[in-house]
Amino acid sequence: MDVSKDKKRNGIGLSVLLLYAALIAFIDFFHEPWFDETQAWLIARCASYKEIFTYIPHYEGHPPLWHLILSVFAKNGAPFELSLKSVNLVFCTAAMALLIFRSPFPKPVRYLLPFTYFFFYHYGVYCRPYSMTMFAVFLAAITFRERNVHPWRYILALVFLCLTTAFGIMISGGLCIVWTCEIIAELLRSKKLCYFWKDKRFYPLCFILAVAVTLILMIIPANDCYYGGVDSGLSLKERLLSLRSWCDFLVMPFESWSGVIVGVNGFKDMPVLIVFEAVCGAVMWFGISAITLKNRKFFVFFLPYTLMCGFMSFKYSSSHHLGIGGLVHVFVFWIMADQEGGIVIPDIMKKMNMKVKTPLIRKLVYGTAGVICIAPIAYSVGASVGDIKGNCSPKPLADTIKENHLEDKKIFIKWTVLYDNSEKNPEEILDKYIFSFMEMPSPHDVILENRTYLIGIAAILQPYFEKNIFMNFNVDCPDDLYMHYKYKEDSDIVFAEWHKKGLPDFIIGYCPLDEVYSEEELEGVRYLPIQVVKYSLFYKLDSSPGYERLYIREDLLDEYPQFKWIDDQAENHY
Repeated sequence: MDVSKDKKRNGIGLSVLLLYAALIAFIDFFHEPWFDETQAWLIARCASYKEIFTYIPHYEGHPPLWHLILSVFAKNGAPFELSLKSVNLVFCTAAMALLIFRSPFPKPVRYLLPFTYFFFYHYGVYCRPYSMTMFAVFLAAITFRERNVHPWRYILALVFLCLTTAFGIMISGGLCIVWTCEIIAELLRSKKLCYFWKDKRFYPLCFILAVAVTLILMIIPANDCYYGGVDSGLSLKERLLSLRSWCDFLVMPFESWSGVIVGVNGFKDMPVLIVFEAVCGAVMWFGISAITLKNRKFFVFFLPYTLMCGFMSFKYSSSHHLGIGGLVHVFVFWIMADQEGGIVIPDIMKKMNMKVKTPLIRKLVYGTAGVICIAPIAYSVGASVGDIKGNCSPKPLADTIKENHLEDKKIFIKWTVLYDNSEKNPEEILDKYIFSFMEMPSPHDVILENRTYLIGIAAILQPYFEKNIFMNFNVDCPDDLYMHYKYKEDSDIVFAEWHKKGLPDFIIGYCPLDEVYSEEELEGVRYLPIQVVKYSLFYKLDSSPGYERLYIREDLLDEYPQFKWIDDQAENHY
């Protein structure tokens, strides 16, 4: 063995890993934690361990491991952002270390994959349990080859994967079903099926089954749990019959890497791009299926991946879930490359390559493939630059409250309201939201439903304070600083509790005050905007701009000369 070459190779890999960690740490310095990040920290800080195991998972939708790890820091007074970002950085850097030093891929692949969009920005900069999912998937890939010799190593990696997310349970379940079928086929051939229970792989499989069943029971949604699919209005049968849902299913492989029709707020209505991505997705489904079939890994790929994509397409998914599909792709190609002889290319692909002889067409194909491959890295750059240049959350409002010692004032904060916009065109809605909300109270559309527990902005700001600073946040459990994902409640009872506290001094975000206070109580009362915070959420090439205003009751302006009425009648509209 050439020791100097080995050291050089390891030195390059270490440099790539250090660059990866340094870049994430640098972007993290500018990154303001968004709701999912702050929510997890607040749960870790405020919820009891009993609640973390028995109550929280039914509303959060994933196993409690992430909350338990964060609780070690949150419950002991560790600084919020530093602790959260450090924990995430450790997991994602450890995952990339496995990819760089232990994967069987060529060096260009090992050195570039860590900087693709999901592996770098969305699971590296954003602090969520998906950093653990990356680490668990790569551990499973490392232990896959000798799973029949050392079954506990493989099973423990899959157990860890189960503990990270609900999708981890699906992937592990699919892999274990395929492995169990392989074991049964092996025992049938040797006529030893009756001794399955004596096989050393039997008890590890029983163990992960018990863990998976326990976790599934823990995360089954409560009856009043709110999640993204609640407002769709479609039953599962209607989704299964929906052409759009099948289109979503088809584009999943492409969206895990280079697709752009999924943005911050879900799938976009872009017909030309949808057709293009559907074709690319179909090619990827066919290509991966053909390669895995040739390499005897078809069911290892197809069962867990189809189970996961089906759930995402027909039940529930968010844009950040799509990267898990990319992890499955890496896992499958990892275990194929790790087998003796490496990856075998199917004959049909060789024939297709031979038939394309025209130089122009070959250049076009290779050029398109090159752009598609480099796109995930470009998305990382774009999202990171946007994150550095702008706000990712309304955190500056927390700074304003602290700097002006407003923590003990009566601060009202907006809750989720469903308006009846059925008779409005987009321009009228925009006018109402931009120009009519310059002060409160003001006219608003008919309200269909109030969801008084769903106050996400409060959960974003609360980690920066030691107590609940909002008079209408979790009024029945004020010590819970995290948001409860409940949407079925008697809003009149909640409004009555808010009403008892009197008129607010300050308000964050637009609130339909006439839902809580009477016309007589609001007569002559005005709330004027004194600060507006602009922010954006970034996803690949997409960004979703937002803003929140801080309002003050007009009669308090003289007490706070540092505040000025913005967006006033001089038409300085935001």
